Amino acid sequence: MLTKLKNELLFASVFQNSNEKVRKDILEDNRKAAIFWAVIQLIFWSFSLVMSRIDPEYTNCLPVYIIVLIICAVSLFLAIYVCPKHLNLVLAVATALNVALLGAGAGITLLKPNLRSAVIFCTLLIVPVSYITDTLSTIVLIVLDFLALVFFGSSCMDPAIFQWTVTFFVIFGTVGILMGHFINKTRFERYVFAESAMELAELQTRYAYYDQMTGLQNRRAYSEKEAQLSKQLPVPCTVVMADINGLKEANDNLGHDAGDELIIGSAECLKKSFEGIDSIYRIGGDEFTVIAEKPETEVKKCLEQMEKNCADWKGKFINGISISCGTASSEEFSDLDTLLKAADQRMYAFKTYYYENTGKERRKR
Repeated sequence: MLTKLKNELLFASVFQNSNEKVRKDILEDNRKAAIFWAVIQLIFWSFSLVMSRIDPEYTNCLPVYIIVLIICAVSLFLAIYVCPKHLNLVLAVATALNVALLGAGAGITLLKPNLRSAVIFCTLLIVPVSYITDTLSTIVLIVLDFLALVFFGSSCMDPAIFQWTVTFFVIFGTVGILMGHFINKTRFERYVFAESAMELAELQTRYAYYDQMTGLQNRRAYSEKEAQLSKQLPVPCTVVMADINGLKEANDNLGHDAGDELIIGSAECLKKSFEGIDSIYRIGGDEFTVIAEKPETEVKKCLEQMEKNCADWKGKFINGISISCGTASSEEFSDLDTLLKAADQRMYAFKTYYYENTGKERRKR
């Protein structure tokens, strides 16, 4: 319930991964704002400390200046050196700076109530707006500041000054909440839009260039790769043409679920055996192509590993996979067309040998 309330107040419900990304960006912005605010406070309180040695008006508040200076210095150190590795500490640092300013205002009010105290309390209004945080946190912070103002100011401040301070606190506090909300909402919508556009582009690419059943690149991707290689064939380059053995028999005897399992299993064995090689394509129902910019000797080691992976593969309908393969490399052929034809012919010869020796009916090609 609280999470839903926060999302509605903050950004009006979005994906969790987007929420997390923007949260980190917001914390980083808070860290930079904390550094700026700590430096400003250090300058202000250092000036007050110096004035305490010169002007009697400041002398009574000397302990307050020293304590606040220490808090600001520690907060600045944490914001610069610790928070980059631990972003979740940023809110604690921001809170410490707010408490330091609030405590200083309260301390000065107790020690020497005058108009300067009211000005310090009004400065608290700037703090929530200075940090790019979420709306709910801003509301909580301003409410706490308001309660502290009422608790300390009502008994220590001049009634006219107190009334003036409370009025302006409410006005500027409300403005701060609205500003924070719209800043956050705009930032978040921008990030969500960018991420959604990126996800859509990735999805379109996957549908256009990847086979949905196996996750391998499809015929369209293969055609573009083929066109690219036809312009300039890299050396070394080895092509593997692969064709599943027994797919028709699996479909006829065990059903198409078994056939689908055989296709998916073959793709898994190819990906596992040719690890590190991205150019693996499903170019037909049971046909695959691997294009490796490696010598043929290295590719043959991958094929040996594939035989082991296929033999060990176990599925729901089928145990063990057989794939006919043919290879050709740029070491033998200088142009792509000849290389591809040679690999295909060798694969077909292997498949013919497989069916002749297993006694199964060879498919017509």
